Amino acid sequence: MHGFSGFFVAIYITAVLFKSNEILRKQTALKGERKISVLLGYSVVFMLHIFSIYWWHRKDELFYSLLMIPPKAIPPFWHALFIILVNDTMVRQAAMILKLFLLMYYKNGRGHNFRRQGQMLTLVEYTLLLYRALLPTPVWYKFFLNKEYGSLFSSLTTGLYLTFKLTSIVEKVQSFLASVKALSRKEVHYGSYATSEQVNAAGDLCAICQEKMHAPILLRCKHIFCEDCVSEWFERERTCPLCRALVRPADLRSYGDGSTSLLFQLF
Repeated sequence: MHGFSGFFVAIYITAVLFKSNEILRKQTALKGERKISVLLGYSVVFMLHIFSIYWWHRKDELFYSLLMIPPKAIPPFWHALFIILVNDTMVRQAAMILKLFLLMYYKNGRGHNFRRQGQMLTLVEYTLLLYRALLPTPVWYKFFLNKEYGSLFSSLTTGLYLTFKLTSIVEKVQSFLASVKALSRKEVHYGSYATSEQVNAAGDLCAICQEKMHAPILLRCKHIFCEDCVSEWFERERTCPLCRALVRPADLRSYGDGSTSLLFQLF
């Protein structure tokens, strides 16, 4: 793939990725108002898009790096970038399909299920980030082994690349394990379920949604909110919605809003 056609494809799939991310975030925000038919429809469209891209570029050896196999021939620099960019974009869209199925599964989820949905979406994203960090490795490994610039230069660049890559992989593995640990945690890590006496004393009205509390959570600062409301709040914040006391620890970034990282993993 060379010249303007490769450039056009790169722009096109990037635009589709940004639009897909926006669609997923909107569907996640709809909560119980999501429609299974709409989620299924988007899943089919995403699948067809992935299939069409790989079918159209079936001669470009895109599948090798997906399976962590180096290309048969040393790729030119721009072709190596093209292979990595297409695969990096397509695996993110494939992960979006999985997220859409999670939204179907948790369609009517409230309270504990709503929090579990956020944890599952976050786990999918950190698994994806780890896989995406590995994706470019076989392509660049093959590229840096090019002996045209001399064996010493080739060995040095390959060694440096693999050293930096290993550091990045270790960081991604730690984040992945932390997301698995968060999923296995049964209790609410920013508070506990409130008793009926505590809810009555607080007035049984959630300050966020202004409705009767559902599955009320008592924060460490002693304020009480619906589990749905406060779980959504802590997707973005670390402090109490009322007193601004620090409640949630500075742990992993949450992707419970359905978002997907839009930064490209090219190296």
